[in-house]
Amino acid sequence: MVVVAAATRQGPMTVRARGDPAVWVTYGLAAAFLGLFVVYPLVRVAATPGWAQWHDLLTNPRWRVVLGNTALMVVLSTTTATALGFAFAYGVLRAQIPGAGLFRLLALAPLVTPPFVGGLSFIFLFGRQGLVTYRLLGQEVNIYGWPGVWLAQTMAFFPVAYLAIGTVLRRISPTLEQAARALGAGPWHVFRTVVVPLAAPGIGAGALLVAIHVLADFGNPALIGGRFRVLATEAYAQVAGWADYRMAAVLGIVLFLPTLALFLVQRRLERVPVVTVVGRGATLPGVRPAGWVRAGLCGICGLTSLLMVAKYAVIFLGAFSRVWGYDHALTVRNFAYVVLATREFGNSVRFAAVAAVGAAVLATVLAYLVHRRALPLARVLDAVTLLPAAVPGTLLGVAYVLAFNAPPLALAGGGAIIVLSMIVRFLPVGYRSAVAALRQIDRSIEESAADLGATGLRVFWDVVLPLIRAAFSAALVYVFVRSINTLSAVVFLVSHGTGVASASILNFAEQGYWGQAAAMASSLIVLALAALGALRLLLGGRVRLFEL
Repeated sequence: MVVVAAATRQGPMTVRARGDPAVWVTYGLAAAFLGLFVVYPLVRVAATPGWAQWHDLLTNPRWRVVLGNTALMVVLSTTTATALGFAFAYGVLRAQIPGAGLFRLLALAPLVTPPFVGGLSFIFLFGRQGLVTYRLLGQEVNIYGWPGVWLAQTMAFFPVAYLAIGTVLRRISPTLEQAARALGAGPWHVFRTVVVPLAAPGIGAGALLVAIHVLADFGNPALIGGRFRVLATEAYAQVAGWADYRMAAVLGIVLFLPTLALFLVQRRLERVPVVTVVGRGATLPGVRPAGWVRAGLCGICGLTSLLMVAKYAVIFLGAFSRVWGYDHALTVRNFAYVVLATREFGNSVRFAAVAAVGAAVLATVLAYLVHRRALPLARVLDAVTLLPAAVPGTLLGVAYVLAFNAPPLALAGGGAIIVLSMIVRFLPVGYRSAVAALRQIDRSIEESAADLGATGLRVFWDVVLPLIRAAFSAALVYVFVRSINTLSAVVFLVSHGTGVASASILNFAEQGYWGQAAAMASSLIVLALAALGALRLLLGGRVRLFEL
């Protein structure tokens, strides 16, 4: 009876998919898009380099230094960002330190602002003309190099670890801690033998996510790295300085392989169940750590938050300064120039808006086809949709230049290729959001509509989409915010007339136009916050971009 019931439950949907031309046409178009704009560019970039480039990579001491620099930053930044993320998550969510709400808000701020803002702000704070080092302390400090990159990446990516670890900490029932305390264990023993082992999957997943972000980071090494080169910046230098796309492809592939491995391990860790205890004791409060521990956590969170506030404050101060470092008289001409006299800000808004709509629609349709219709190769489609999450932006940029620089798809130099790169880069975010929303909807609702004669697309439009509109709206806003801030892929694709704000910040900084760079960065921050505010007004508390 169970088998018959299961077959009956899946049967109508399978038959309807097989006999619904609209579903098949949509399926074919979605698969063609993924094949053309995800698979083909990666195959093209893999086939581009020859033996000479690989031999150069293995024998040239320059590349060994670059590989060593990249590995060094992965180890250093991942370690400190994960440790800081754990301190924040434990302090805010378990230790209940004073000011937890404010610390949580500040910890999430880097997730919606350009990641390279950290590099720019630390130059303003601790550079040769820095507000702290030069103006307050009278010291000429050179922050360029690996220490600056380390600091910028730690501050930019610790929120990623905070989210992953915090999600697991919230699932741990306080009952276990209370039981251990009742058996005579001290707070430190409870923390060491109960909290840390149960939080280990979250710590591991957070560290892997941070490592993926560090490997793919282009903006911070480009802004504050100076002569300290990593794979992402060297790949760009090969294209911009030498037009050597083959060597850039080799460096991008080398960057991709560890990123893919980390991504696969992180996906496996996500599936590890966290053992919790539920029942009457689940409502008990957790064990609060000793006073000195809470004071220490409060100090770490407070100093980090103070640095975060200083980071954003100095960006806005720099934006309103006439000449940063020499003449701090207030002016609005930097904003007038970057917003009104250049195209980059307007291009970013237009490209990101189109990309957000495209990514949200495509992600929702793909989630419906893969997880609600019994179509062939659904698992392949699922894997290809998620693949861009493991592709560094540097590799995607090189791949798009190689794949779409000649007929029949000569898209290079136009705005379409930038929009397509944004859609592909952030498609996994919208897809996972849509899948999570679909899993909360009972299939019987769709089956009822299908039994009444509705076609597959009619079911999707009239039944599914209204039920997941909150997730759709969240994906729309999130992709928009990430797209206006993205740099690593689009920096390869911009040309005269299609420049974007994030790339122009890098250009302004390289030429010493700090006021214009800060004004552009400030404009992006304000725009991102406005988009999130609009989402909040529209949906209220029905959806949360960051599940904590």
